[in-house]
Amino acid sequence: MQIKQPKLIAAATVLLVLAAYGVNGAFFRNDASEQAGNHNGKSRLTRLFSGDDGSLEERIRKLETSLNEANQIQTQLLDLVDDLRQRLEQYTPEQTAEEVRTEMVNSAMPRQVESIPDRSSRRDHYNRHRDSQLQRLVDAGINPDRAEFILEKQERFQYEHTKLAYEYRHLKDKSSAEAERLREQLDTYSHPRKYFEHELNEQEFELYLEATGGRQEMRIDRVVSETPAANVGLRAGDRIISYNGERVFHMGDLRTQVYRVAPGKTVAVEVQREGSSSRETIYVPSGPLGIQG
Repeated sequence: MQIKQPKLIAAATVLLVLAAYGVNGAFFRNDASEQAGNHNGKSRLTRLFSGDDGSLEERIRKLETSLNEANQIQTQLLDLVDDLRQRLEQYTPEQTAEEVRTEMVNSAMPRQVESIPDRSSRRDHYNRHRDSQLQRLVDAGINPDRAEFILEKQERFQYEHTKLAYEYRHLKDKSSAEAERLREQLDTYSHPRKYFEHELNEQEFELYLEATGGRQEMRIDRVVSETPAANVGLRAGDRIISYNGERVFHMGDLRTQVYRVAPGKTVAVEVQREGSSSRETIYVPSGPLGIQG
């Protein structure tokens, strides 16, 4: 299973690039052939707004057609990402480091041929795995009732994500307020860690991260000079815990949160300085910070 994961990730990357190319093609299709005609090299999208492509009604009709094509591709892309995520999850089960080491040792040891397990043995295996997860949550300091609540939510996570994706796919107007609401919910359901960040209180979430091995912060490798990060004194080795109230675990998380804040705002950033166990909050202008991590 470990061998297949890089192949799936590579396939996901190629397919996402092709999908992005298709979205771009929805707006600029046939530009090359049209530039050879009587439009003085102007692109199709440029002519829609310049008045060189017929009446206003005709331009609106063509723009609506292009937007519909783009929405169809967006829906297909959403389905593709969902399918790939499900496939990757099959090859990346949540395991502790000890479980991974044990599995590697066991796989290297000779063993007798075993018969295919029946439903009862598979059910027993699932129950043992669930009990192990529950015990890790309790050992981390989470109340047993809340630990059971977390497991139940975790088990429904995939269903809820698929349900939201289904609703979004069959929504005709992707620019409506309902579509925006569904996109926000899909973002929350993009990863169990992201979901529980909003579902649990701060203390429970920290304990959940410790129990599941998900505790990590984004470490700054380099600070670009004369940038907001440099101006507030951030240095290589410092860690970013949260941006605008949202936890940050890697550069992708940070980039997503940066894009969500409009220009001209002041943003709170929680950081942990290198060599310190305490956290502090600094304030930066919205926009890119000027760091690499």
